[in-house]
Amino acid sequence: MKLLARAVLPLAAGAVMLAGCTTTQPGTALPTGSETAVPSGAGSSSANPGGVSTADLQPCELLTPADLSSYASSFEPANERKLGGARVCSYQHKIADPSEEGMILSVAIRDTAPLDSVNDTGNGVKDLPVNGRSAKEASSDAPLGCTVALGVGDKARVDVNATGLKTVAKACQIAEDMATKIVEPKLPKA
Repeated sequence: MKLLARAVLPLAAGAVMLAGCTTTQPGTALPTGSETAVPSGAGSSSANPGGVSTADLQPCELLTPADLSSYASSFEPANERKLGGARVCSYQHKIADPSEEGMILSVAIRDTAPLDSVNDTGNGVKDLPVNGRSAKEASSDAPLGCTVALGVGDKARVDVNATGLKTVAKACQIAEDMATKIVEPKLPKA
């Protein structure tokens, strides 16, 4: 099982990073650090013309252990971290039997990456509205995974990722299901 974890974790990290990479970033560069670097009195319309912000969202509140029960019997505890400019919460499936399929399910909040910055990770980027919200889907065969990116205002997005599964089709099916049923209903409306 540890060998599988060593093989799957780098793949998952690569998929999360690939899905969020951009060549250009519109806007004004701010120093890295906590969200308190922007004055609390700044209006959301000046920071985010879409009027909606992801600053108050917590990744492990968007995807909780209770949300994952329909995808596998058990998962490792949440791994919350900052990765490639995103605030990420991921869960790795605990494989109890060699016949079980491995998977890592995650959410990445990208406070300064708009929806149109989703990169093609190998299989193209397609529009995929989720519950009436603008979204895009990008998948990859190597590392195998699928991302459904949900637009939040004009300047941010939340990526829902499924990696480490046996097929891209299954990864996309799970990512779409999580985005539609679990994550999108918890996001602020524009």
